Amino acid sequence: MSDFKVKILRKAAVSEIEIHQLTALINSVYKASEGEFWPSDGSYSRTNIDEISDFISKEEMIVAYLDNEIIGSVHIYPINKKTLGFGMLTSSLKHRKKGIGNELLKFIEDYAIKNGFTIIQLELLKPIDFNHPEKEFLEFWYRKWGYKHHETIPHKKLYFKQATMLKFPCKFDIFQKLLK
Repeated sequence: MSDFKVKILRKAAVSEIEIHQLTALINSVYKASEGEFWPSDGSYSRTNIDEISDFISKEEMIVAYLDNEIIGSVHIYPINKKTLGFGMLTSSLKHRKKGIGNELLKFIEDYAIKNGFTIIQLELLKPIDFNHPEKEFLEFWYRKWGYKHHETIPHKKLYFKQATMLKFPCKFDIFQKLLK
């Protein structure tokens, strides 16, 4: 699938409807992939309108469009002068296995190189006591792209309030890729 477009969202060029669609997309993907990690009473969602609006205002949201529909996204952010972080990489559940994630990763890497970053980093949330099929797939996929395990950090050390909502103990495996 190569008929979709990937771009950075710019505040002046995005509507409130698109912000709502993007937030709903991210939350629906995370509910499908991590639903059993979190309370099912509606007290937890991966993101919200205010957070996504903030990311857009800082030009930190990359989206994939098919026609006028947002079908994928990723949040990028500088960790320091050398390291670009990314998270919330999503592709629409109805458009899976069409190369959206690959195109988003290519865009991140091109962006990093053009902007002088030499390292790309991501955090992969994983249960401590068992292997989760979706998380194992993602780790394999990131490793295939050249990302290497850098360190493991307890979830509560990075996001204490969020960690108190987890149904079981989790960790973040931090992966990095050195750019040429």
